[in-house]
Amino acid sequence: MVRDAAWSGATRAFADAATLLAARGYETCFAATAGSEAARCLVTAGHEVVGMKQGGGWMRAGWRLRQVVASRLSEVLFVHDDREHLTAAAAVRLAGRGAVIRRTPCGERLTLGRDGRLAMRLAATGFVFAHPDDQRGMTPPRGALAACVAPPGVAIATPRPPAAVGAIGDAGAQRLVVFAGADRKHEALVALRALSLLASRLPRLRATVFWPAADVDTVRLESAALGVADRIVWRASGTPRHDALAEADLAWVIATADDAVFAMLDALAHGVPVLAARSPLTSRVVEDGVTGVLRHDADEAAWASVIAATLAHADRMERMGERALNAATRWPLDAGVDGWVQATEAARDRTRWTT
Repeated sequence: MVRDAAWSGATRAFADAATLLAARGYETCFAATAGSEAARCLVTAGHEVVGMKQGGGWMRAGWRLRQVVASRLSEVLFVHDDREHLTAAAAVRLAGRGAVIRRTPCGERLTLGRDGRLAMRLAATGFVFAHPDDQRGMTPPRGALAACVAPPGVAIATPRPPAAVGAIGDAGAQRLVVFAGADRKHEALVALRALSLLASRLPRLRATVFWPAADVDTVRLESAALGVADRIVWRASGTPRHDALAEADLAWVIATADDAVFAMLDALAHGVPVLAARSPLTSRVVEDGVTGVLRHDADEAAWASVIAATLAHADRMERMGERALNAATRWPLDAGVDGWVQATEAARDRTRWTT
């Protein structure tokens, strides 16, 4: 189930899970907001999507979802947050079949609010975590199904033909890819101001910024006000990233949770060093000085200095790129398949469907 209309790392995690489960013989489909960016991206990726209306409260949403559960004889519903959990639990209860699996995004702790606690009373629920550290210390609620770990993964990118590299844009330009998110507006504006400060120091620097399509106007206007609009290409978050990363020298990740992890993994899989604020989450994926550069969060002047200093050392950048590509092999796309299968099989146990 995908309630968020925008494409996100959380939706990508479910898309990858659906691919892995389908390869193991499970039938999968998505219930997503009709006409949304997330639904379009899922269809483009080859997934079956049932368009759902939004609004009307969790009971009405649960009734609409119940029709999907009943018509497709669904046994397991995957969700992320409290409201999705409650909607799915209501659908399961109304349909008289199935269970719910709730995934906790990368780097976050499981918290059950009022909606989540009510959902636990309505339907059997299992839990999936993205990393053992996220699960550590979590006591499953009473009556919960299995708690499993299904780490994210990435496929190593196919290198582009040498003749194609550099074919887009200014020849000889230094290229920065920025991954942001709607919940990081302040950080995105800091990044734009950093690019403005770099304009005189690095006149050949160009940036591609991945940003939610529905929220791009604010930052686009800010880039124009700072005089860097002609240096930036804006792309929707769900847009394929291969072309941008195939030409990139450095990937600056200012996203959080799943958005951050998948951005870092995509960069590593393309052999692109990562720049990010140091945190327990970024330190899981990026080794400072080896596969990228981790610095404590700072203002635009400090970030501009870090970017300039990093790009100035071509030999070091090349070594980090090679090590980044090697590090990506430790995050294979099928890394989480056992966790997803284990959680799914536990949720398919009909003896546990009544709570």
